[in-house]
Amino acid sequence: MRILALLPIAYCLLPLLASSQSNQNIPLYREKILQYEKYFNNKDCSIHTSIKPFINSKGVETMSDSIKRSMTRRTDTLPSKANTHDKDNILTISGIGSAEGGYERSTKNKSKFLLDGGLTLEGHFKNKLSLNSTFIAGNTSFPSYLDTFISSSHVIPGMGSAYSSKNGYSYQYYSGYLSYSPNRIFNFQAGKGKHFWGDGYRSLFLSDVSNSFPYLKITTTVWKFQYTNLFTWMKDVTTPSNLKSDFKDKFASFHYLSWNVSKRLNIGLFESVVWQGSDSNRTRSFDVNYLNPIIFYRPVEYSLGSSDNVLIGFSFKEKLFKKQQLYGQLLLDEFLLSAVKEDIKHSINSSSTGNWGWWGNKYGWQLGFKSFDLFKIDNLSFQTEVNVVRPFTYSHGSVQQNYANYNQPLAHPLGSNFEESVTFLNYRHKKWMFEAEFMYALCGKDSGGKNMGSNIFQPYITHQNEYGNYTGQGIKTNLRYMQLKCSYYLLPSSDLLAEAGIALRQESNSFSSTSSTFFFIGIKTGFMNRYADF
Repeated sequence: MRILALLPIAYCLLPLLASSQSNQNIPLYREKILQYEKYFNNKDCSIHTSIKPFINSKGVETMSDSIKRSMTRRTDTLPSKANTHDKDNILTISGIGSAEGGYERSTKNKSKFLLDGGLTLEGHFKNKLSLNSTFIAGNTSFPSYLDTFISSSHVIPGMGSAYSSKNGYSYQYYSGYLSYSPNRIFNFQAGKGKHFWGDGYRSLFLSDVSNSFPYLKITTTVWKFQYTNLFTWMKDVTTPSNLKSDFKDKFASFHYLSWNVSKRLNIGLFESVVWQGSDSNRTRSFDVNYLNPIIFYRPVEYSLGSSDNVLIGFSFKEKLFKKQQLYGQLLLDEFLLSAVKEDIKHSINSSSTGNWGWWGNKYGWQLGFKSFDLFKIDNLSFQTEVNVVRPFTYSHGSVQQNYANYNQPLAHPLGSNFEESVTFLNYRHKKWMFEAEFMYALCGKDSGGKNMGSNIFQPYITHQNEYGNYTGQGIKTNLRYMQLKCSYYLLPSSDLLAEAGIALRQESNSFSSTSSTFFFIGIKTGFMNRYADF
């Protein structure tokens, strides 16, 4: 115990041991990150890729310069950008936004649009301190299935509260951070933003699906290890009134330990705990006990009677051959080993007796594969992955303690009780980018008001059956989503691009069938992910 007590002290003294590095974040935008991943797959690259956004360390910065040179000319500058800098300090203000027109073939109100705009302020000072502040406001009409989601959840996917307007919904979004790197070991960040933990397209640990939230992040890199502590303040907005004054506070603490076992193999350990800010008996703020930086410290206390929502996980990434990689995640919410054994017996012999399918066996897994320069064609990338999450995973007895923020999941956008496969084929040539996506999911929807385990905003105490639960139970629903798009980078240095494409979505079960065919064309700044494939 004395050694454990000294660890936080040693943790604070480590900054004295090394020198400085760059510390800004690479934007959490998939098409941009994809350009880095090809270089990161080199077996001699030791960068930890599972924690995003990437911090612009020396190795990342070198690759960033190489990518920009391959896409830009000297004349590629942004007229709306203002810079002021000297040798050690840089301050940049730039405009961001989107202007998109769309046509949905299967609805009465066929024309759709997206129009938003704002500013980004960035600063870098003496290669140790960085700042970023982004504000955007917009007015948008959405395809029918997203409009249905917004009308029931009262939030714009990934953007926050939805406000009804004449032609759709208006919204405002803000993110920003201060980042300080006193040396090569530590980076400290405080701000409001999004995070993505994993090497896949989806994450079962933590994703950027929901709205941004306030956070404090400490990243420690020593030898072959990177350790991340993330402390957050979120919002439960399930209140029927939909008034911000009625939104409830919730808090979460996350730990992730990444270890480069060899030049090709990386493994990771994950832990999170979510607790509510108040209930009928008391009001809680951020619990100082969760500031302890030691991973798997809280699950030990959980076993002693804590009622907070604890999840743990394991991940891996293996760099195969020269241009391929295999990756995966295992997420454990709650389970009993004896009950898992009964499930295994039942899967082998469906006629076996025993209590299989215990509702409390809540877990999920992911397995994926990436290939770069497919068929020896430069910048042709392929990715496919499978995600499976059992019923009731991420939910909690108290809705305020579920694994969600601002009426959206913190992990996978489908919540739980589903099996999904998602595949991408992406080709980039100079300023052109072409991409095809196909997603298929089998989801088990709630039936007749009964909680079958798909909606993480339902308390798990309302589960219908103690045993006999399985993934996909309830109303078996087939969800298909396909998107084809073509992009042209007008100003690569500013991630300004023109884009056109088509998205097809079909959802069907024994009771209903809906479909959407959506054509779109527009100009946008690529600074964040906006998900529509759920």
